[in-house]
Amino acid sequence: MDRDFKTTTSAYTFQSSSDTLLSIHLLDFKTSLLEAVEELRVRRDAEINYEDQINKIIMEKQELEWQKETLQHETETLNKQHKEAMAAFKKQGKYQLAIETKEKEIDGLKKTLKTLQRVQRRVMRITKRLENVPNSDRLRELNLFMLTKEG
Repeated sequence: MDRDFKTTTSAYTFQSSSDTLLSIHLLDFKTSLLEAVEELRVRRDAEINYEDQINKIIMEKQELEWQKETLQHETETLNKQHKEAMAAFKKQGKYQLAIETKEKEIDGLKKTLKTLQRVQRRVMRITKRLENVPNSDRLRELNLFMLTKEG
């Protein structure tokens, strides 16, 4: 009987240590899985933020392009009006007054157009910078993912 007790105790100890080892492995796996899920969530959030920023910049760029087109159309219209006014003022003898007025308007529009072109170039630089950053981050993330998957 004493022998049966020792056998049962050692079998229980073996099973208990096996269960403990299995529990440790399971806990380690769960921890690793949770860390991977959290890392993926953080990456997804960062990617969403980058995409939102890129979308905002693209929208700003589009708005600036529309403004530029509108200003160019206005400039063309004003130039046409200026030419027509010049012909009329020449006939009326008020040529000099018309030149000064239209030149001021054109100079103002040119300044506005130059400002918009500078803003557009700035937006393009920012867009290129943001487009390059996420791609390299994504490549790095893919390399890290492949390394963790292999390991």
